[in-house]
Amino acid sequence: MSFKIFAASLLAATSLISSSAFAQIVTINEDTERRITDYIATAEAVGSAGGLLVTIGDETLISTGYGLANRGAQYPATPESVFDMGSLTKQFTAAAILVLEERGQLSVNDTLDRYFADLPADKTGITIHQLLTHTSGLSDHTGGYEGSDHSPYKSREDFFAALFASPLSREPGTSLEYSNAGYTVLAAIIEDVSGTDYEHFLIEAVLDPAGMDQTGYRQRDWADEDLAHMYFHGFLDPERADIGSFIDRWREEEVSWHMLGNGGLYTTLVDMGKWHRALQDGTILSAESTAQMQAPHVPWEAGDPDHYGYGWIVETGSEGMPVNHAGSNGLFNATIRRYPADDILIMHWTNESRPAADRMGPVVRRMLVDPAYEANPVHASPYTLINQFSQSQPVERVADLPAHLEMISGRELSDRRILNRVGFYLLGEERGDWAVALFELNTTLFPGDGNLYDSLGEGQFALGNTEAALSAFRTSLTLAPDDGGCGWCENARTRIAELETGAQ
Repeated sequence: MSFKIFAASLLAATSLISSSAFAQIVTINEDTERRITDYIATAEAVGSAGGLLVTIGDETLISTGYGLANRGAQYPATPESVFDMGSLTKQFTAAAILVLEERGQLSVNDTLDRYFADLPADKTGITIHQLLTHTSGLSDHTGGYEGSDHSPYKSREDFFAALFASPLSREPGTSLEYSNAGYTVLAAIIEDVSGTDYEHFLIEAVLDPAGMDQTGYRQRDWADEDLAHMYFHGFLDPERADIGSFIDRWREEEVSWHMLGNGGLYTTLVDMGKWHRALQDGTILSAESTAQMQAPHVPWEAGDPDHYGYGWIVETGSEGMPVNHAGSNGLFNATIRRYPADDILIMHWTNESRPAADRMGPVVRRMLVDPAYEANPVHASPYTLINQFSQSQPVERVADLPAHLEMISGRELSDRRILNRVGFYLLGEERGDWAVALFELNTTLFPGDGNLYDSLGEGQFALGNTEAALSAFRTSLTLAPDDGGCGWCENARTRIAELETGAQ
């Protein structure tokens, strides 16, 4: 790890940055260094990887990568590793809109009928301000925004045909509903107003002025050794867990309009430090536009102290009124938290998204302000913990597994997919006794799920236990949903016929 702490200079810098309460309670000493160093080391020890950047003013407190950005090639994670920032992309889209407003080319009060022809009547009066604050009524859940980051390419024409034909979820301007689709509409406006594509304008107007030459979708020349791969912690097989990098896809095709403007930009910790600096110094936006971006425009919900600005969540109830955002595609996870009044940045990313790894940025923030706080160590994923338990304990102790997991993670075993996936992995490893034990435990924990009994039947079938397999498959059919949407019934019926024929 390239771990850097400058305690003496930071103490001096903190006192000069701001007189606000938050800056004065940041604690920088050897104990803080020890606790943060140990915390990062626990994450690395259980196979987690990512990076952490903490700055106060012009001083760097932490700049580190930990673990492996690419496990197969053994490339370490560093502050220069390139990762997917997810929905942090929205703050860059917001900045691009504000640049265009400063140039006099649009106003955040403009309505969509200025930019799109033949709009349905319910969408003509939606404003750019409403798109920026997630109050447009355009929803990710009413049929116009479908798929995920992994979905096939969707053209602009197809995307907007579906989006504008879908119903609004609420009257525009009335309340907040987080909308990826709304930020893709902003990307289209940026292209039409600027006369160039979204990424080229972003580079010209925002990224290059900030010195962020390692941030983009397709236009940067990243070295393979700098590219962080994505890993799914639910796959115990190393090759299957390695999902690779979307950059490989963007080298071959355009960025899908399902993602453009709302997520998926790639960046580095070094570049994100430059982004914070550019916002603080007014390099990209005027003081008025920066204040507009970071203003608490709309509460997350009625009475909530958290508000949405333009691409930022604004914490009106927290000391120093920080702004933050998180971004994830389910594999990468990134969090950023800034204290504009105190010139403080806390940035974290990981390439194996799961709760224990995703929370590292907020935990480090807590360590900085609370000298008595001792963080719970970052633990391995529940899939890995279950596999380790099965390797170290006799199968007769399977009933102790839920309590073992909760003791380590602080969470109940509430996801029925976990035991199922580990069970099938163990079947492939020819450890059928433990596989069946996990399947049986799952049916005990979630007795109403027919799919889990179908899995138990597969385990018993693999062990050659005909009667036990038949019992499990038959039980799975009794638990089929009334609406006919039974994803396991065909398999269960096929297995029953096969077993009954073999038993004759």
